[in-house]
This record gives sequence, C-alpha cells and structure tokens, in this order.
Amino acid sequence: MATTAVATLQTAWDCRWSRPGYRVAGVTEQFQPETLWICTRTGERRCIDAAECEHCPHWEFESRQEHSPRPRRSCDR
Repeated sequence: MATTAVATLQTAWDCRWSRPGYRVAGVTEQFQPETLWICTRTGERRCIDAAECEHCPHWEFESRQEHSPRPRRSCDR
C-alpha cells in the first residue's frame, strides 16, 4: 500500500506579509539599510531572515490573484 506525505514550505516570497527589503547596489551586506526580507504584518517594516519566516505562526499564503490587475474587457472605458 502506498503512503503519501505532504510538506508545506513557508517561504518569505509566498507570505502575504513579507516584502523585499530596501537594498543599495554596490554596498556590502553589513551596510545595507534593511535585510533581504522585511515583515509588514504589524504595519511597520521589521527586518527578518528567511528562517524566521519559515517558522512564523502568522505566515499566510499570498494569492497571486489578489494583486494581479483585472484583464481589460472591450466594454471597459
């Protein structure tokens, strides 16, 4: 009999609350203004790392359709 296992991967780029941090080209990591990912769940930009996002209890999947523009129909003006 076959057995199936399901694993859910919580990644920063799929979370509703994460955004890319502000980065400056040509500057080393230690002098960057923000980390690679930031969290906006509380309304403020908070620096996070990918490991913190993977285990966050507030992680929510961001549906790509929420932010994609509605296709224009011929009757729209």
